Amino acid sequence: MAKPDWADRVAGLRQYLGLLQTQFAELFGVTQAAVSQWENGHREPSGDNYLLMGNLADEANCIWFWERAGVDVNRIERLASARKSPSKKSQKI
Repeated sequence: MAKPDWADRVAGLRQYLGLLQTQFAELFGVTQAAVSQWENGHREPSGDNYLLMGNLADEANCIWFWERAGVDVNRIERLASARKSPSKKSQKI
């Protein structure tokens, strides 16, 4: 059985950061064994951990991690665009 895509992404992020599994685990408050399970595809990281991974990843990969956590990236992009363009004073809801 092939490893899930997310397992390779997690391992790739750790390697990109140049961290050992134990060092990577410390960033997330988990054990080295948990990181090993993530990278082997036996247990998927939580949404909170995916959010943090997105914050640690480069710009090309951060969106993938955030989307995996359930973030509506399209909404963020729309909000960012709206802040850049001049608009009428927004109403408070």
